[in-house]
Amino acid sequence: MPVIMRCRHVVQWAIFTLWGITITGCTIWQPGPLPPTPYEEQQSEIIRLQQLLADKELEISRLRAHQQDRVKELKETTSEAARAEVKLRRFATEADVASRLAEVEVSMEVLQSTLGTERKIPLQGLAQQLLDTASASFKQNEYSLAADLAAQAEQLIDMLMDDHSLSGLREAPESLFKVAIPLKLKIDSNMRRKPHTSAGVLDVLQKKTPVVARAYQGQWLRVQTADGNTGWVLGKLLEPR
Repeated sequence: MPVIMRCRHVVQWAIFTLWGITITGCTIWQPGPLPPTPYEEQQSEIIRLQQLLADKELEISRLRAHQQDRVKELKETTSEAARAEVKLRRFATEADVASRLAEVEVSMEVLQSTLGTERKIPLQGLAQQLLDTASASFKQNEYSLAADLAAQAEQLIDMLMDDHSLSGLREAPESLFKVAIPLKLKIDSNMRRKPHTSAGVLDVLQKKTPVVARAYQGQWLRVQTADGNTGWVLGKLLEPR
């Protein structure tokens, strides 16, 4: 019996030893988690980038919506400012033109006083017509047109105030208008090569033919027709359009 017991103990010890070795071996050689493959790493990076892109697009959408609101507000503010500026310019223009008209009217009174009540010259009537038309345009709130007509009338008045123009000397030098004066013919008239009644005739302009006065010399105006021809016409044969 002791031998049998001893053998049994030996067998049990062997079994426990083998079991311990097996357990120890399993613990030592148990494989860990496998490292991700390049494909898995790439997929993971793609997912991360897609999420980042989605976040950025959301932020961009939010910023665009905010920007659109700001643009709308800016447009409304700009429109209000533009309307205010137009209104301000209108009042400024109205005041400026009113002052200009007053100055030209005074100049016309000075001219009439200089010429005398008994003396009337053709271009004086033309200047008066331009001034009257300017006043009528001003009353209709056409301030730009009124300013142009006043400038045209003022040029004729200044011309008539010149000693050479008042005396009617043909030797008076040609003077350019600062502002072209739109006119038309009262009657069929000769357009001459020079400001003299004996100068050659370039063309016969029909009644109501539109021309633009560019310069003057004495009682003559150098005019340009719609087709570009230029020549001299007596001022008394012209009137405002």
